[in-house]
Amino acid sequence: MIPAPTHAAPDLLLAPAETARLRPTWICARRLAFVVPALGLPLLATGLAAVLTVGTPAVLRIPLLLLLFANLLFLGVTGVPGVLGALARLFRRTRLVAAAPGGASRTAVLFPVYNEDPQAVFAAVEVMARALIDQKIDRTDIFVLSDTRDAGMSVDEAASFARVHKLFGDRVRYRRRPDNARRKVGNIAEFCSVWSGAYEYMVVLDADSLMSAETIASMIGLMDANPRTGLIQTVPYAVGRETLFARIQQFAARLYTPLLVDGLAFWQQDDSNYWGHNAIIRIAPFVEHCALPVLPGKEPFGGEILCHDVVEAGLMRRGGWQVWMLPSLGQSYEALPANMVDFAQRERRWCQGNLQHLGVLPMHGLRPVGRYHMALGVLNYLSGPLLFAFTALALLDALLGGEFVARLLGTPGLASAGFVLLTFLLLYAAKLCSLGMALADDETAALFGGRVRLLASALLEQASAMASAPVLLMFYTRFILMMVLGRSVQWDAQPRDDRGVAWGEAFHRMRMPALTGLVWLGVALTAGGTVLGWSASLLPGLLLAIPYSVLTSQRSLGLVARRWGLFLTEDEVAPPAILRAYNRAMASETTAATLGGGHPQFGYLHAAAKPENS
Repeated sequence: MIPAPTHAAPDLLLAPAETARLRPTWICARRLAFVVPALGLPLLATGLAAVLTVGTPAVLRIPLLLLLFANLLFLGVTGVPGVLGALARLFRRTRLVAAAPGGASRTAVLFPVYNEDPQAVFAAVEVMARALIDQKIDRTDIFVLSDTRDAGMSVDEAASFARVHKLFGDRVRYRRRPDNARRKVGNIAEFCSVWSGAYEYMVVLDADSLMSAETIASMIGLMDANPRTGLIQTVPYAVGRETLFARIQQFAARLYTPLLVDGLAFWQQDDSNYWGHNAIIRIAPFVEHCALPVLPGKEPFGGEILCHDVVEAGLMRRGGWQVWMLPSLGQSYEALPANMVDFAQRERRWCQGNLQHLGVLPMHGLRPVGRYHMALGVLNYLSGPLLFAFTALALLDALLGGEFVARLLGTPGLASAGFVLLTFLLLYAAKLCSLGMALADDETAALFGGRVRLLASALLEQASAMASAPVLLMFYTRFILMMVLGRSVQWDAQPRDDRGVAWGEAFHRMRMPALTGLVWLGVALTAGGTVLGWSASLLPGLLLAIPYSVLTSQRSLGLVARRWGLFLTEDEVAPPAILRAYNRAMASETTAATLGGGHPQFGYLHAAAKPENS
């Protein structure tokens, strides 16, 4: 992780006297520092494009310019925060934050699970419970809230709970709902309805989450010290997967996320977002303000909201409570899908959940930044059809003898050079800032395996991103088309192991991107060399979608990359105690041997008891 400067910043949550927001003028200045380049650079680039393409017929030119601006705008709003984060660090506007618990509050650590591997879940529960006790973080209990429908898994869950409960007593509790109404939202809501009188805060995790006791203590202390704070979001980093695909994603997150989230925290302040897990929430305002609406109409656009987190953050802010993201609260972890196929399947559910937010945006009382978070989620998935619509129109223009893209990229003079430079900056400035700052610092570079391996890994990650991006964008286009046709996503458990993808499955899942690439290649060859040249950044990813999804899913190739020192992260080079303990627990034959017995109702009856008030 890129080390944070040590000078204090006046706007972070540190003590009761410093809970006030920055002065409105300073908040306005910070938000302008984000909005002006995020909006202005795409506008300037589009203006240059308009000058360069005067000869294109208006019937194609105007839609092409509008689509170009929409695509550049998405690059702006997602890329500028990384540059802001770099500037914030250079000017020492970030720092590490910590606070000790006040001692009076009680906190529940929640693991909502749905058909998950009990060994992995209860290994995390065990190491976190032991860490909380060792660090003397009292008045903090762990709850495993099961929505599991699989009978065999429920038996294993109960047996695993019985073992852990024997070790820690009522510091660990378990409840399995008889039904999974409203999914995770209903699971958390049911916990709050029973236990809200017993706990001030809840740390919400996912089934694959892991968090150190020190981080939990800091979050509790910050909530104690800041009574108007309703939610604090940490930054969970992906760990634990060993396929080549997952290792590349884990490396990219460790390299590029720190500056991104520093930039987001810099301008969002107490209007930050909630990502649904690895966060602490004040229960009373959550219960009062964050009940989710049921959208009018049928799924996929109506009904129950799938992506609840960003809406809950907006409702918390609407109720007058602060929502912070604190990037410097480290040792917060999650797991990623191990291959491209499972990654795309997870995106399918998120796509529907985010597009449902179109029905939430008009809700009365939401703050502007809260509406922005929802709109950005929508734009993220619209980026697929927007890019492919632009590409299709540009190809049509070329086939009709037009030169829209050729003039953008090949016209001599400052206008074309300026357009190319602005587009390059929107695409890569944030990544270059992260890579440059990591290379410049000896300690940080060492945590990525050294400067040579870091640079090699970054170059290979960029090649992988260029291969996967057009495939994902095509999937987004397909997902949205399915929603328009009324097809809703199924709610299934996520695969969380190092699963490889067979060639048959890859062909079935990736045949449309590959076929699209072949058709596109044929059209580009027909249109001439110029079109083929500007298609070169997207075509290889589509044409190689099938072998890419198979090869990058191989754990053996991931292990080879690790032996060569590629895609290393600090979580491997210098793992903290919580990760080492979790890895030992997962590898323990004792842990594995205890699974598979017990009564499936034991834990449910235990946790259904009346909450304690002490």
